[in-house]
Amino acid sequence: MKLKSRSLIAFISAVMLVCGTASFSAFAAAQEEPGGQQAVAVEEGGENEEPELTDIGEASFSYAEKTEYTGQAIKPAVTATYKDRELVIGEDLTLDYSSNVNVGKGKITVTGIGEFTGTAELTFEITAPEVMQPTGLRCSDANIHIICMRWNSVKDAGGYQLQYYDESKKAWTGTKNIAAGKTYYKYENNAFTAGTQYRMRLRAWRTVGGRKFYGSWTTAYATTDPAAVTGIKQTSANEKGYTLTWNKVKGAMKYEVLRWSPDTKKYEIIATVNTTKYTVTDRTPGQKNTYKIRAIRTVPGSDTVFHGALTSYKATAACSVVKGIKANARLGKVTVEWKAVSKATGYEVYYTDLNGNNPVTLATVDSKTRTYTTSKLPVGTRCKIKVKAISKYGTAVAKSKYPAGAKVRVFENKSYNSILDAYQSVSDITVDNGHGYVIPQYLKNNLNYQLTKLGGVVSFAMLDMDSGTLIASNGKYYMGTASTVKMPFMLYSLYEMEDGWPTLDTTMTYSPEDYHSGSGIIQTYNYGRVLTLREIFQTIFDYSDNIGLYMLQRQFGIDGYNRFISSLGCRVSMNYYDRWGYICATDSAKEWLKMYEYFSTGKYGDWMRYSMAHTCASNFRRGIGNKYTVYSKCGWTETYHHDTAVVEAEHPYVLISFTNRVNAGRLMDIARAADAIHEDMWNYFLS
Repeated sequence: MKLKSRSLIAFISAVMLVCGTASFSAFAAAQEEPGGQQAVAVEEGGENEEPELTDIGEASFSYAEKTEYTGQAIKPAVTATYKDRELVIGEDLTLDYSSNVNVGKGKITVTGIGEFTGTAELTFEITAPEVMQPTGLRCSDANIHIICMRWNSVKDAGGYQLQYYDESKKAWTGTKNIAAGKTYYKYENNAFTAGTQYRMRLRAWRTVGGRKFYGSWTTAYATTDPAAVTGIKQTSANEKGYTLTWNKVKGAMKYEVLRWSPDTKKYEIIATVNTTKYTVTDRTPGQKNTYKIRAIRTVPGSDTVFHGALTSYKATAACSVVKGIKANARLGKVTVEWKAVSKATGYEVYYTDLNGNNPVTLATVDSKTRTYTTSKLPVGTRCKIKVKAISKYGTAVAKSKYPAGAKVRVFENKSYNSILDAYQSVSDITVDNGHGYVIPQYLKNNLNYQLTKLGGVVSFAMLDMDSGTLIASNGKYYMGTASTVKMPFMLYSLYEMEDGWPTLDTTMTYSPEDYHSGSGIIQTYNYGRVLTLREIFQTIFDYSDNIGLYMLQRQFGIDGYNRFISSLGCRVSMNYYDRWGYICATDSAKEWLKMYEYFSTGKYGDWMRYSMAHTCASNFRRGIGNKYTVYSKCGWTETYHHDTAVVEAEHPYVLISFTNRVNAGRLMDIARAADAIHEDMWNYFLS
């Protein structure tokens, strides 16, 4: 007989009672075993022999092998079966859980009871809570030291972490913790440099059971903005445009060129280029525009264009070529004048050699200036004076194309009087202050013939006002003035009126003391006729009126006239007994030089310029024809036939001829012969 445990005996007894077969006699009486344990004696080979126990390990178990971490003890439900019989926890087995709180392997120890014995170990996996990987990570904006990242919201995220990859350290760094609900972060870092591509990564996290769990990283490219464009300038400016150039910007992939539109009142993109220059070809002469240029770049996986700061620049097209350039070099001073150019902000005056090479700037003047005088050029210089129109806008400067220019030669700065006074009067035709010029013999012979062909004496002088060259014959031989004296007396009278009294509207009454026979219209008037000074002047212009001269002498006085003539360096010869006086060619030249000056500086200069260009009976004017403007005052008597003038050629000159033979044709021939020499002389000067 085998001894069984008390529980087994109890179980068998219970079964027998239920089945109605229990018989107390079938069992031996329980016996106390040593230690207080009871034992039951069972007969061997009896009908109620105790069954063998089954190892619980032979059962099948069903349970969740994976479960998510909660922070609490996890006890997966276990279903156990054995030969299609579902075992009951607490009757057939017990469950004991361990390592069932933290992420990792949890353990279930199954212990068989009742008909089952032994143990079985089950394992399950406690997994970390799922955290979704962020999507839509992208660089949405930037600055030089700022990268702005955006992403799509992650469900149940408790927050985010953002990092960038440091290429120098070869490591992810710069972790930024971002609160839940945020889908944008402005990452500022002074280590970021302009125009540089970076890798950024983002992950979400959530807290479960007091622990923080992280999702997978999402990586995206980002960039900082390019730096601002520097070094903008314009080159190759012409009337239609220019080329804008600038320095290369680190990290720039392209450049945008914008221009201010006066129509839309905003800057508009006119070009996107891959290089550091852009050529503008649609402007008008002198047109001025404001531009802005910026560098741009992109990053893989993003349609966003990242712009550098806009840099402004003002540009201008070149103006049209300067026209109407006139220049003359007069006794050491060079004067140039020109026509205004539309949209010019100034002008550059310069000179080149006669071939247009080796330019030297003389001056830069403002846009209101149309004339310039200088004494900077060395004596003897043969050159072309040129003017360029300048268009300046901001720092941009564009100059017009090279104009043709005007030829000049620079002469020694001598006074006209010093040249005229130094002249030694001889009958031969001589050249004084000629700067190397020698009259060709055929031209000299022709002039000499015209001067001498009628006999008598001729006092002749031609003084070039630009070079100071004097060509003369008997230039200091004095003769009676005839009506040529009316020009210097009118000039004296004009200077007397400069202070405001009298004026051209002041009146005089024609009286017998004014009478003189000969040329004029006033002698046809009755005494007592009232005339203004303007009218008296006009009778002299139109009729070479002798009475007009006498009336001026009465109004302004002969003594004052003599003082005026003396101040010019001329010999005084007029008095109240001889109201005409004497004159020579060189003295008359001094008088005309003063009159020509008065045209430009006097109170009534414009009026006199016009009037002296339209005086009566000028043989010089008739001889030269319409080639030039000739300001003239002639005079004649029964003995004398004179003409005096300033010929306003490209290089003006004074022309004087006093003769004691009356012949208008000779004076015309003298004018033509003298002009031919003058033209040849300037061909020499400018060759």
